[in-house]
Amino acid sequence: MRIFAISDTHFSLDPTRNMEGFGPIWKNHQEKILSNAKKVIAPGDILLIGGDISWEHKLDQALVHLRQLNDLPGFNKLFVKGNHDHWCKNLTKLKNSLPQGLQALMGNAVKLRGQVFAGTRGWLAPNDPCADDLDQKTFEKEMALLRQALDQAIELKPAEGIHLLLHFPPFTTQGETTPFWDLLQSYPVATCTYGHFHMAAEWEAIPTGKVDGIACQLTAADYLNMTPYCIWDAPGTPK
Repeated sequence: MRIFAISDTHFSLDPTRNMEGFGPIWKNHQEKILSNAKKVIAPGDILLIGGDISWEHKLDQALVHLRQLNDLPGFNKLFVKGNHDHWCKNLTKLKNSLPQGLQALMGNAVKLRGQVFAGTRGWLAPNDPCADDLDQKTFEKEMALLRQALDQAIELKPAEGIHLLLHFPPFTTQGETTPFWDLLQSYPVATCTYGHFHMAAEWEAIPTGKVDGIACQLTAADYLNMTPYCIWDAPGTPK
């Protein structure tokens, strides 16, 4: 079993709502992501989707994109919401609507095939240059959800560490650690994947690879050339 990750798919039912302003790599990006994923993901693998999945505002419309991702190869898919996933509001309604094999991580943890996964959206931290006073309330909420998710993960006895899925990185736009990073370091986190960043300057600043013993990976679709990245390969060594 392998674990793959990608985020910021930004699928849309409206062809005029796209990401092409961020560069030519976004042209026909939806087709690229689905095609590339089918080439690298095997039936027994797990796919992590790190938020900003769909531009749609209504759940029934976003479900078109969720089903497309769920229909990809892989034993199971897990996702967190991003700041643009406005369709993701009512957790109970969401859970009742998801197709089999697709699960949301919103301050919780699950165990699949012996591996433990935890996740939440995250947010801009107070020490991020882009943050302002209006971000404080959501930051505190997401900090509490992260702690809740990691506590649940511990209860699931993660023999090989926790795979943590976020949308916002636990680093600032300038690559500095945030309180999210300080918190997750108190737990046996093996891998930490995150998205949200689409600018070259952010890519250059943000840490990737082993950071304080944790395998970190930026998984924004454009950063990954629209191809899911393998973050874990059994029998238990992070990529």
